[in-house]
Amino acid sequence: MIDWATIIAIDRLPPSQYIVGYGIVFLGLLAVSILTTMFIVHFLLRAYWVGLVGLNSVFPDYSIEDSAYSEIYTRKMLSILPRLKKTIKDVNELSSVIFSSAFFMLMIYVNFSLVICLLLVLYNLLLDRVPQIILYFPVILFGVLLVLSIIISVLANVKAYKENEPIQNWYFKVSKWSSMIMMGPLYVYMLQISMTFGSNFKKKKSLIGLTIATICIGFIIAMVQFNNSRIPYLIRYESTVDTIRSKSEFYADRDAAHEFLVTPQIDHDIIESDMTRLFIPIFSYEKKMFNNICGAEPETRDERKKWFFDCYHNYHLIVLDGDTLTQTFRKYNLPETGQFGIITYLDLEGKKNGGHVLQVSKNLKESVAWEIPFQRVRRR
Repeated sequence: MIDWATIIAIDRLPPSQYIVGYGIVFLGLLAVSILTTMFIVHFLLRAYWVGLVGLNSVFPDYSIEDSAYSEIYTRKMLSILPRLKKTIKDVNELSSVIFSSAFFMLMIYVNFSLVICLLLVLYNLLLDRVPQIILYFPVILFGVLLVLSIIISVLANVKAYKENEPIQNWYFKVSKWSSMIMMGPLYVYMLQISMTFGSNFKKKKSLIGLTIATICIGFIIAMVQFNNSRIPYLIRYESTVDTIRSKSEFYADRDAAHEFLVTPQIDHDIIESDMTRLFIPIFSYEKKMFNNICGAEPETRDERKKWFFDCYHNYHLIVLDGDTLTQTFRKYNLPETGQFGIITYLDLEGKKNGGHVLQVSKNLKESVAWEIPFQRVRRR
């Protein structure tokens, strides 16, 4: 699900909005990682609890008389061990708390993501019709409410103001409205969970500690998964040419992922023939900019075909070893990923053996560029 959401964000959002997509998918990855961690912890604790319950049904308590060890050793050992019934009760409490915490955080994330996605859709639909300041109003309102909520929360929980009725009334109102926005229609039930935790904090600190520890482990898992995903592209996309790194997805024979291509691609990193294929993916957000780049779309089908090809030529620039190439593009669907894009063939005849650099750039409102190094080797 997170991989799918990342691909949707890369494909449909303009680069200026990638940071918003990054926030949604990274928090989703964090939510899934925490949920997974909590499930594993719950499974282990519940398995231990089942074992203790079964053991307690056979041996209700420790026995000194029937012990296989000496009486002195048994008494000393029992002095440091908790009672079976107490351990059963404690483990049961820990197991039960885990899932409610996971549900609480998951529902907050789901509501947050749905609200942000809805705002993004409305923003892009109304961008050309409504002044931007009006479109930013919901975000500004949310930010103000969040800051206000934090300030009054800190103030209301200072010992000197815990009995101050006006401050506590404002604390209640702000918390209620911010909860309605952050938690959605289920805010009452979500508050029920959070208040159960909060009102029993002093009595059951170990439960809170376990929850926090589980969240920390989930965060570590999320960071490991983050580096193995396409999410970093949303904050590291190539707005300028990268002359340092070479990527496996630049080359069709080296790209093992075959899920979603975010860069142009040639056939090989070592080219022996006089020609190589170049595929450039066309993202959905680019098509929304065509009218601004290439003028109004023609009405007739034949004119639209020429208009599209002229448009592709208008904002794509291909440079080989510093020389600008004039290429003919064709529409193409990449079989490995099913992506739509354009394809052309680069003539390398006459190019010397050794290293060469191909630069591909999309000169849109928000430009993006890649540098693809390759080796030319002609067999004698």
